[in-house]
Amino acid sequence: MGLGDILLSSGSTMVAGGLEPLALGKFTENLKMEKQRTGAPYPKIIRMFVSRGVPGIMAGAVPWGVLLGASKGLFFGLGKASGDAILPSNIQGKSRAVIMGGFAGAFQGVGIAPFLLASTRVNQAIASGNTQATSLRYSFTILSDVIRKEGMQAVTRGMGTNAFKRALDWVVRFYIRETLVEPIKKKRAKSLKPGEKVKISDWDKLWTSLAAGGISVYISTPLDRLLPLLQQQGSGKDTLTLLREQFKGGLTKIYAGAVARSAHAALHVCFLMFVGEKIKQMF
Repeated sequence: MGLGDILLSSGSTMVAGGLEPLALGKFTENLKMEKQRTGAPYPKIIRMFVSRGVPGIMAGAVPWGVLLGASKGLFFGLGKASGDAILPSNIQGKSRAVIMGGFAGAFQGVGIAPFLLASTRVNQAIASGNTQATSLRYSFTILSDVIRKEGMQAVTRGMGTNAFKRALDWVVRFYIRETLVEPIKKKRAKSLKPGEKVKISDWDKLWTSLAAGGISVYISTPLDRLLPLLQQQGSGKDTLTLLREQFKGGLTKIYAGAVARSAHAALHVCFLMFVGEKIKQMF
């Protein structure tokens, strides 16, 4: 894979990632974070967002949701393509998928840190009842305000945890997708003529991507719960202290918001792995 292929792959996933927040990706993320914060029933949280109209439903989507989504896609694509270029050709199947997932997740985790911080702070402001938090002006100025008040160290807070979490996320997602695709390939291989390659339909690519994202949540949720706490304003606690506090609440507290996060992760994986591939095919 040459430089041109790497740029095309990362550019395609960047566009796909930027579209995701506008297709209810940001709404499901906000739903997840509010569920984790309050524990309120989903219908009550949804009514709260809907009562604020479009600004409530799309809160944080522009600009930071789109920028975060695009940066997720860009660094995911760069990591995945770089891993594919580095790995020797004799590594195939699940092993190759898992390693590429690790590359993609680690690149993504480091690259999105500033945008993730801005998105987290917007969600925190909304949760605290700040009526200005749904305005575009607030979203555009939040990152500069954080740096001015807390210094550049606020931007890198939780970056290592995020890189590890994203790598774990994508290792699991790639593994699950390969596990789901394998029997489809084996079944179709039986009817192939000599020299023909197995082709996976768009439908199979779509549902396996959605399933991989949705299922992976129940493995990586503890770290997903931890990261926003590290990035909240006034959080001076270290990672181990926050983890101990979370586990004291039991599985119910840790997995609060898992249903919404499962929906969000399913969309995220679908856009980067399926929609990104379809965009690439256009070129």
